Amino acid sequence: MYCTRTDLTAYILEDYLAAADNQTEGTVATAIANVEAEMTEALVSGGYTVTEDSVPATVKRVCSVIAAYNSVCAITSLVSSETSSDNEFLPLQRKAERAEKVMDQIREGKVRLVAPTAETSQPNDTVVVISQPSRFKSPKGWGRF
Repeated sequence: MYCTRTDLTAYILEDYLAAADNQTEGTVATAIANVEAEMTEALVSGGYTVTEDSVPATVKRVCSVIAAYNSVCAITSLVSSETSSDNEFLPLQRKAERAEKVMDQIREGKVRLVAPTAETSQPNDTVVVISQPSRFKSPKGWGRF
């Protein structure tokens, strides 16, 4: 619901995902399912409502990064060593750490999540804009706008 295997390839090569599945069948699918379950819990805890057709980009990115990282962790121990200069997974590891922090902020209700906008509009679409009243008074003589 929040990410797909294809979304993970923005952060890790498909070859690594295939290697994870070759080592243990279903590794990538399990990583995706686990991070989606955790994100659902975070969204509920944070008071958010997300439907399948309105997944915010932040949620999609966080889930994709964490699932990609967890898939790689299943096949290598390199990701645990930040001191090694040949750790090619270090950028992904750091992104995953930041993604975990964002998920914690979602869990606490501290992140503003915006549903994706429609790519195209139809002639009969209705748009309603609701805004807060102005907090400022207009100068005398200006009247109300």
